[in-house]
Amino acid sequence: MIKGLYNAGSGMMLQMARQDVVANNIANVNTAGFKKATAVTRAFPNMLITRMGETQVDNQGKNRFSRPPIIGGLGTGACLDGVATDYSLGNLKKTDNPFDLALSSDSYFVIETPEGERFTRNGQFKVNEAGLLTNGEGYPVLNDYDDFIYLEGEFSVDSSGYITINGEEAARLKVVRFPDQEVLQRVGGTLLTTDQEYQLVDQPGVLQGYTEESNVNAVQEMVTLISTVRAYESLQKVIQAEDETIRTAIEDIARV
Repeated sequence: MIKGLYNAGSGMMLQMARQDVVANNIANVNTAGFKKATAVTRAFPNMLITRMGETQVDNQGKNRFSRPPIIGGLGTGACLDGVATDYSLGNLKKTDNPFDLALSSDSYFVIETPEGERFTRNGQFKVNEAGLLTNGEGYPVLNDYDDFIYLEGEFSVDSSGYITINGEEAARLKVVRFPDQEVLQRVGGTLLTTDQEYQLVDQPGVLQGYTEESNVNAVQEMVTLISTVRAYESLQKVIQAEDETIRTAIEDIARV
């Protein structure tokens, strides 16, 4: 009975973690460059169950084994093993806003923050009062010399990331790629960080006037959320049943 409580309890904690991941996906369904997250589960080791009071015998009926016969395995619950990210490209949406940039390759813009360089595929940039090109949170966008980018007047960005102002080349966006994207870690919103070395991308496929939409499928996430809530409710009923069984054992059977 106690095992049942533990198993159901661990299952409820797992469903709560899955719900948080799915809810975050749904909240960012309209966030440019956002990548879907998926909760990865891990089962606890199974327990070997045997039947007590019996011994195994051979075909001739002679007792050769003192070990009770094995019935099978019993699960001991599950837990959250981590959160995986789906780095597949989202759909490109035309906005005709010159400050909106998208990447058609598996690469990232580089943003300077107080904590160091951060990486993002969210190219919805803007220019502050000082003419500094920043992301939506006000952090500067870096060029390929790790300097800030200042814009004044009309400008254009080609597919290689070169920024041209009034017909003159002013800067080039710093766009990088990672050999293994799985090492990237979320640090809030659409910013990512890692200690892994990156590579500069010569042809990043920058598209001006476009944004990369989130790769979250809202309908699929709603279905997953409903399934998660139902699983949580089912495990809750299991705990209530186990609790009632324990109460009966203590109050009624023990009294007899």
